[in-house]
Formats: sequence, C-alpha cells, structure tokens
Amino acid sequence: MTTRSFFLFFGAVVFSALLLAGCRAEEQGRITQYKPGVYLGKKDTMLNSEQVRQLGRRSSMQGSAVYHSGGGGSSRAGAQRSASGSRTSMQGNP
Repeated sequence: MTTRSFFLFFGAVVFSALLLAGCRAEEQGRITQYKPGVYLGKKDTMLNSEQVRQLGRRSSMQGSAVYHSGGGGSSRAGAQRSASGSRTSMQGNP
C-alpha cells in the first residue's frame, strides 16, 4: 500500500468516524436555540423523602471553614500532632 493511499484511507476512516459521531442518540433532540433568561430543559422531578434524607446526611459530612459540622477534620491521613500539640505535615514541609 503506498503512502498516498494509506493517508487517503486513514482520512476516510477519520471523516466517517466524525460524521457518525454527530448521529449519537444523546445528540438528537437537544436544545440548539437558546432564549436568554428562559430555561428550556426538562422539568426537574421531585425528590422523595429517602433521597432528601440521603442528601442531608451526605451534606452534613462536608466540613465548613466557619462552622465545624463533623465532616473532614483531623482524621485525615498525612497529618499528625507533634509533641507541642500542633499539627504537622508528613510531607516534609517545615
């Protein structure tokens, strides 16, 4: 196979792949014309009580810089208390 025919064949394969990528099912029916200030997507579904409870439990585990809510904290790997009681890094930083 000559170099020219190889590049021609490879170019045809790449072009075909790009052409077929536009035919994916998730690409069909999407919003293509937008209106400023108007949400044109699908309506959100209501969460059931179990989903709300799970989200509340997950969010309570996230720490905050202002209010310590129980998430995060000093149990992270890579931090330990020195003899003076302050935290030091195990990465060699002074």
